[in-house]
Amino acid sequence: MARTQLKGLDEALEKMEKMRLNAQKKHARKAARKAAKTLQDAARANARKIDDPDTSAAIHKNIVIRSGKTKDKGSIKVRVGVKGGGEFWKTNKKMQRKGRGRVASPHYTPLTNDTRHFWLVEFGTAKTAAQPYLRPSFAAKKCEAEHVFTEDLKKSILEDIRT
Repeated sequence: MARTQLKGLDEALEKMEKMRLNAQKKHARKAARKAAKTLQDAARANARKIDDPDTSAAIHKNIVIRSGKTKDKGSIKVRVGVKGGGEFWKTNKKMQRKGRGRVASPHYTPLTNDTRHFWLVEFGTAKTAAQPYLRPSFAAKKCEAEHVFTEDLKKSILEDIRT
């Protein structure tokens, strides 16, 4: 997981301290989602280049922005990734149970655009070479996303303070 720290927001951070925590998170979440949009667009462009036109599965259509929960009340989490990425087991019709063989999965939900193989493409396997599309898009657009985040955060905080 990639992490980044921002510098140069002293003026905005001082004003944010004066605001209530909910208002702070609202502005930060809005700015983070806007910044994540630049990363999503880059990831979709990279995935479009490697998607196989002969199959119906299109990874670029499943690249989404998701917000997440955090234990810290003062922080936010915004992720860019492939839809259904961490829940591979929910998309299997049958599950292997220890000592009982395969049984029907109660969590099974069929996908219209099944791209469960996205991580095999991103990281490769023993028999296929990796074709990364998420990591290079993050590396290429990281600075731009940080700039979008800081500018949007400053703008929204100043608008809120003026009103």
